[in-house]
Amino acid sequence: MIYTMLKDVKTMLSFSASIIGSIIAILLAARDLDGWVFFIVLSLLLLALSVTRASRLYNQKNT
Repeated sequence: MIYTMLKDVKTMLSFSASIIGSIIAILLAARDLDGWVFFIVLSLLLLALSVTRASRLYNQKNT
């Protein structure tokens, strides 16, 4: 079941990009720079799209 999402390159890249964006946002916030807000919004958007794609793949495989 989960293997379907793990072998999908687009889903894994967007999950990874979301995590990297969150790390960048934390580093920017720690240095008191204003760019962290952009990276948080971008990371949340990527995460939402990734979850939607993974859910669609999971439902497509099970039906």
